Amino acid sequence: MVRKNKQKKTPHYSQMFSGDPAAGSSSSAPGSSIPEIVPESQSPPPPVPPSGAPPPPAAPQAVPDLVAPGYIHPELRVPPTAPFARYTVEDLLAQPGRAGLPVLDPDRLEGTLWFGVDNSVATSVSDMIKGCFSEPHPNWKKTLQHVKNTWFKIYHWSIGVHEDVKREFIAKAKKRLLDTVGNWKEDWIYKGYKDGQPAELTKEVYDGLIRYWELPSSIAISNASSASRNTKDEHGNGPMLH
Repeated sequence: MVRKNKQKKTPHYSQMFSGDPAAGSSSSAPGSSIPEIVPESQSPPPPVPPSGAPPPPAAPQAVPDLVAPGYIHPELRVPPTAPFARYTVEDLLAQPGRAGLPVLDPDRLEGTLWFGVDNSVATSVSDMIKGCFSEPHPNWKKTLQHVKNTWFKIYHWSIGVHEDVKREFIAKAKKRLLDTVGNWKEDWIYKGYKDGQPAELTKEVYDGLIRYWELPSSIAISNASSASRNTKDEHGNGPMLH
């Protein structure tokens, strides 16, 4: 019997570089490894040298939607895209649309308000402090500036009376902050942790205030203030109430 040699079929170029496991298979037994040679006529083209051209520019970042002129966010009273923490009070006064807020004026022009004359001013300051108490600041000194600026946002005034407004507002805010935090502390002492937690505070802020109240230095200041309030003169008169 005459054996005929079977001609080995050369795999196609696309099969060899397509990742097809069937490419280059032979009649050899499983596990055998036979190197396969690509004919010169089918050899891959040489790599193209880089042209030296710079890479294409990156796609431009999406531009945020522009805020309509005069639009004021109801919560911030400033454009929602503004870096509010960097705003000064002067920046706030320059924002469009603030003229629609209640106006403070020491000359008491018609339609304006002023400290010590309109009770609504003091009430609004207290409400703002309680509603925007995002950090455990127990007193004015420890309150960050951007928080103070936020409290300023509830009113509008002319830049010409800015110093008068600033002086009166700070005096009122200091007292209202002291009274507010003092009431929260009393509730914590007499009602306990759970029942004494103010509805306006998150757990993190509430815990931060408690840590401050429990400091030895804070306790010493509190005791000294309490002793001063209870001190009477030689005639039995206590301190004058303001």
